[in-house]
Amino acid sequence: AVVSTQSTGAYGCSGDSFTVTSYTTTNLPLATETAILVEFTADCPDSKLSAVIGGEILPVYSTSDGNMVTLVKEHSALPASAYNVDFYDEAGIAAYKNHAKDSAVEAPTPIHTASVNHPGVSKEGLPIQTEFIVMVASLLVWWGANSIKAKISE
Repeated sequence: AVVSTQSTGAYGCSGDSFTVTSYTTTNLPLATETAILVEFTADCPDSKLSAVIGGEILPVYSTSDGNMVTLVKEHSALPASAYNVDFYDEAGIAAYKNHAKDSAVEAPTPIHTASVNHPGVSKEGLPIQTEFIVMVASLLVWWGANSIKAKISE
């Protein structure tokens, strides 16, 4: 997926240090839900990060290669669109929660924003299932073998 990023450097974590990659579910037959997965590295020592996607606050998990945040919902709840992923440290997410409760409170600036382009889910490949093609081919081979056997038996 296409990812564009914007850094602000607020709340003591350098937004310039973010490297972001993302993945979104696109193949309808292989998935029952849509997933948005964002992997990133950030130079935020001793900071617990959180992410906000579409107003939903999500935890950021540490991995051996960096950090990761995921959002999984029904296909209809995550249609094709560009989704902004806002990253906050502890002070920033506390300010975001206060803003969410009381819109009169000023909205905090995220330390980093990544835009994830989700093209939507679609049925890829052949219009018929491969199992059907194999079954038809098997029946043709069986019919051909039976026809040859019947001619030999005459």
